[in-house]
Amino acid sequence: MKWFIVHLSTLTPLGAYSWLGGILLLCGLGLPIPEDISLIAAGYFSWRGALEVTKAFLVCFAAVLAGDSMSFFLGRYFGRRVLATRLARKYFTQRRQLRVRAYFRKFGSKVVLVGRFTPGLRFTIFFTAGTLHLRPPVFLIYDFSAAAITVPLLVYSAWFFGGQIDRVISYARHTEHGIFVALCIAGVVVGVKAWRRHRRMLEARLACAVEDQPP
Repeated sequence: MKWFIVHLSTLTPLGAYSWLGGILLLCGLGLPIPEDISLIAAGYFSWRGALEVTKAFLVCFAAVLAGDSMSFFLGRYFGRRVLATRLARKYFTQRRQLRVRAYFRKFGSKVVLVGRFTPGLRFTIFFTAGTLHLRPPVFLIYDFSAAAITVPLLVYSAWFFGGQIDRVISYARHTEHGIFVALCIAGVVVGVKAWRRHRRMLEARLACAVEDQPP
């Protein structure tokens, strides 16, 4: 994130809007850069006064929807030809395709809504939605609904808490390993809680099964 912020700080407002919009557009097409970085940066630089927060939000929102739509229509109209290329086969592995198609079989078009919250599979989900010929209005409604939550939440939160983000960025430069350890600990805690919850459910089911048995 450091290089991203440093580069943005050297641009004019017009250049910054263009940079943010371009990166978000490419993220929708599978660029391996977390979309959240651009959205948080947009809010952060608005807090610093380099950008206007409403304009930054509108640029980001439009770019996010445009990138997602391009992925969808790319799959809808050129899906087979794209999948036939060597580069696409490296990204769209057979395992990944089967995984995403299984999601669609299980959850239907609602997978598009979930896809906005799964960065690693977002492009694959939207592209697959196109290859499966999901109706464009359905895709756009689900994608718009999800983006209407994530984009303003990140942009305006970063704008409102800009001072704290400024301190966090400075602190994170010296504590990358500490952050990693903290994330690992948080992951373990969540995993233990989920395991305990699962065990309690199993015990309850077994208790019900024993009670239902005839004497």
